[in-house]
Amino acid sequence: MTSSYSNILPSYGSKRDVGKALLQTLGAPSNQIRDRKAPEHWNAALNMHVRLSDKDKNKAETQREASNRLIKELDQKTKSKQAEINRRLQDRITTVAYWKQRLTTEHASICQEITNLTMSKQKTQQALASTELPTEVSTNCLKNRENREAIDLVQDLVDDELINELNMLSEVQKLLATRINDTDARLRALNDCKANLEYDIRDKEECLRLDEHCYKLNNGSAGLQQVSQPTLYDGHTSTVDKHESYSQDNLEKSEIARVMSCLQRELNDFSINKSNDELQKQSELVGSMFRLRLKELTEAKTGLEGQLEKTNQEISSVEDSLHQLREALRSKDGPMKVATTRFAVRSKRPNVEQTRDYVHGGLLSEINDITGSQEALKQQIASAEETLHRLLKNKERLQQDIAIKKKSIQIDEQQCLRLRKTLSWRGFRPAGM
Repeated sequence: MTSSYSNILPSYGSKRDVGKALLQTLGAPSNQIRDRKAPEHWNAALNMHVRLSDKDKNKAETQREASNRLIKELDQKTKSKQAEINRRLQDRITTVAYWKQRLTTEHASICQEITNLTMSKQKTQQALASTELPTEVSTNCLKNRENREAIDLVQDLVDDELINELNMLSEVQKLLATRINDTDARLRALNDCKANLEYDIRDKEECLRLDEHCYKLNNGSAGLQQVSQPTLYDGHTSTVDKHESYSQDNLEKSEIARVMSCLQRELNDFSINKSNDELQKQSELVGSMFRLRLKELTEAKTGLEGQLEKTNQEISSVEDSLHQLREALRSKDGPMKVATTRFAVRSKRPNVEQTRDYVHGGLLSEINDITGSQEALKQQIASAEETLHRLLKNKERLQQDIAIKKKSIQIDEQQCLRLRKTLSWRGFRPAGM
């Protein structure tokens, strides 16, 4: 039966296909008998289909094995890459944390330096303000000493040292003002560095937050989404070297600013201490000049008072002498009257009795002697009166000079030195220095 239908059956690759073809042939009309294939053709077709099936199956198995290998390789590669990225993220987190720690440490240091420099500026400002009272005192001393009178209004060593003190105070004020301006510039530089550090620290903190978030992500994390490739690239990103050099530059600038600030603080302290020492020495020198001048004035006043006492004694002696001279002059009036009366009476002798006898000559001699004595006494009285007048004038001058000296002493001792006692040179150096 197989041979009778082999010529009309098509070649199929399975028994089911052959049966289906046989049924179709039997059910077809007789006038439509189709061409039959030879059994060998059928077998050849069957073998070919088997071979093709085996080939496709083998190829499929090879493809499947290759696919499995590829899947494993790609999965391993993906896992390895992800692990490598995790390691790099960890390294990057460590690196950024290291730079953040350095920046934070430097930020704390520069904040402390800003505080220290601000305190140094305040001390310098206090020192500058402390020069106002000495300047006012020295100026008032010079003004007070302008009230000295006559010969005591002299450009002495006290005036010279007061002027030197004012000049020194002016130089100190200029120096301290310069130090304050320099300190302001250093503070601006420190604040600029502080702002750069804070900006860098904020960036580092944000970077750490993002990288730590990325490090914690895994394939099972919620909220994952695929990002299109172009958004992964940013042409403005920096290199690692540039990143580190940026932070390093901020650190170096901050360190330099702190070193310069420290030098500025030392310079401020040196200027304050040196100025204080120089002004204190000058103040002591002015005080010494005042004391020396007061000693001179006191000695001069004492000498003048001694001279006044002697002058008063001499005036008293001259007045006594004048009294005696006037009494002596008045005492000559009696003898003069007696002698002149005798001479007048004897001039009345008659005739030859009017002789120039010894009595006559004696009377003339007595009258001349008394007259000479009176003239001598008058001259002596005039001389004594002139001497008394000079002594009185000298007494007046001595009294005026003593009054001037007293006023000068009062000005220097009661006004100037008492005023200078208000100076507190220890206060010129601010507390804590």
